[in-house]
Amino acid sequence: MGRGLILGALLWLAGCGGSPIPLPEIGPHVREAPVLVPYPPPAARVEIVPARPGKQEVWIDGEWTWERRRWVWRRGRWEVPPPNSYWAPPVTMRQSDGSLGFFGGGWRTKGSGLPIGEPAPAQPAPTAPAAPTAPAASAAPAAGGSTSSAQQ
Repeated sequence: MGRGLILGALLWLAGCGGSPIPLPEIGPHVREAPVLVPYPPPAARVEIVPARPGKQEVWIDGEWTWERRRWVWRRGRWEVPPPNSYWAPPVTMRQSDGSLGFFGGGWRTKGSGLPIGEPAPAQPAPTAPAAPTAPAASAAPAAGGSTSSAQQ
């Protein structure tokens, strides 16, 4: 009886050796400024991983994200990794000045570490030149007042 129990326990432990859930390739946050937060996130929540929807998806664990003035839980999900990418998991770490910094999870480009899927900086839309108008009375400075840089 003792041998069977030990053998069963060993087989059970051997089955726990690896994750049957496909996970993304993990990498660092590179050249990012942290979001300063007043306190660390709560402990991670336990989630049930749903069935994999396809063969390309990898599992992204649920994570706490900082939104405005509080931590918000973002549930785990299946995602197809973008080409030539890795996942930089969320990290909260103490900075050299003692403040607490948060780096959100996201896909990064291999080699450069630049974020993927974030919108490019907005470019001002070209506008047609405005027709000249007479200066408005409210644009004149008050007596003894100063003018703004736009009026100079």
